[in-house]
Parts: sequence; structure tokens; C-alpha cells
Amino acid sequence: MDKLTNEQFKQQIARWQLVIAQAQITLPNGDVLPDKFFHVFLGVGYSTFKKMVCGKDSIREIQPYTAKTIRFLNKLDTKVFLDEIRLAIADYVIKYKS
Repeated sequence: MDKLTNEQFKQQIARWQLVIAQAQITLPNGDVLPDKFFHVFLGVGYSTFKKMVCGKDSIREIQPYTAKTIRFLNKLDTKVFLDEIRLAIADYVIKYKS
């Protein structure tokens, strides 16, 4: 069974942010991708994502299906991973910037 702690989840987001920054991928307006972007990328609700990342009283455990998705994403070639990030940016922009 795939297992991921909330701390490991936050560390994974930070690692992805580093890879994205090194590739100089930004939002269309030039801003860096916020951590909030990853709820769209992973397909989880924003409220759930916040509880997974920084929930205090209502922390949400990382579900096995999310851990498995992250494991699969980490197996992707970097170029393929970054292509997926670029595709998800459009969804993020539609959701939050329109």
C-alpha cells in the first residue's frame, strides 16, 4: 500500500517546485507557480489540499490514491513531468485567473 505523511507530501511539493523553477516554468504573467497550483495538478479539492499541507486542527491524511499518483509522477522522465506541469497550468489559469 502506498503511504505518504503530510510532511513527506510538503517535501514533495518543494522538490517539484525546485524542478519547475530550474526549468523556468511560470504562469503566463511571469509569476512563479504557487503551491496552490498542485491541487489542480493532482486533482484534489483546494480545501482538502490545504488540510493536507498545513491543516492544524483538521489535518487531512494523504490518501493512498494520492500517494500512488505521486509515486507514478516521480517515475516520469523530467521532460514528460514538465510537459504535464505545462498542461496543468492552463487548467489552473482557467480556474483562478479568469
